[in-house]
Amino acid sequence: MSAWAILYDEFAGKRNRRAIEPPSMTKGIEIKDLTVGTGVEATKDSVVAANVRQFLRRGDEVSPSPLLGNRMVIDLGRRESIAGLLKGIPGMRVGGTREIIISPHLAYGEVGIPGMIPANALLRCEVELLEIRGHSGLLPEDWLPGRILMLRHCREEDNERSNWSFTMHEGGNSSFNFFQRFQGNQQRKPIVRQVPIRLGIEDSERLISQAMNLQDQMAEDCAAWDSGFIDMGKGGAVIRDNRTGARCMVVQIMESGKRLCIFGVHEDSRKLLESEFYRAIEQLIRPHLESDAAGELA
Repeated sequence: MSAWAILYDEFAGKRNRRAIEPPSMTKGIEIKDLTVGTGVEATKDSVVAANVRQFLRRGDEVSPSPLLGNRMVIDLGRRESIAGLLKGIPGMRVGGTREIIISPHLAYGEVGIPGMIPANALLRCEVELLEIRGHSGLLPEDWLPGRILMLRHCREEDNERSNWSFTMHEGGNSSFNFFQRFQGNQQRKPIVRQVPIRLGIEDSERLISQAMNLQDQMAEDCAAWDSGFIDMGKGGAVIRDNRTGARCMVVQIMESGKRLCIFGVHEDSRKLLESEFYRAIEQLIRPHLESDAAGELA
């Protein structure tokens, strides 16, 4: 136990007073304990599981992950999260909640997350510390209950911008990620744009069920991941069916962190392109791709 934890226990009677003390500001973060926990204390080297809700200055909540919801597993000793959380969580005890207001340079900086978090955004986080772990691997309870569809359109050779991914939870929460040009310098460096998409529960469930049936409906245009027919390019940037050389889109379906299926489907498959499933996905993502293309031409 750290010296701070021992001292903290000696003055346990001050816990309630600490919870309502004025917030403190330390190098770009403002910390206020809302509820002081009674469990183990997190240190700067801890691995923690926490519920983290993120809000912009105007009060809008940043959309949670379709995979984990508000749950985050963070190794505080590594740069696996924004600096404001790495600096703001140590000192919390399991069971406690804390408000952390983070300056832009310790959050998402001058770029933000295009489509989700503006540039130079002040971030307010509400953190509930659930547990301290010995590893940073995800456990079954970290995943949102229910099925998750993950699509990956692998990039063409020498065309990074053709790379995109779409992740959808059967509860309707989805995220579309793709490369766009950022007019931040003369080289127009490409960055990843993240767009939250909300679907109805019935629509989401239907799309996931349709994805699971693709292998039966177009077996000749699909290759199971463990079939020996999947040919991955350098770094997995390009996926092909080595029987025909056809480029493949990767389809993966998971449930509570467990993989139900994963396979490649030929991107030029007529059955795929004419399917209700593909047309629905295209309708969801096309406006964002077209908007980016129009912005680049402007």
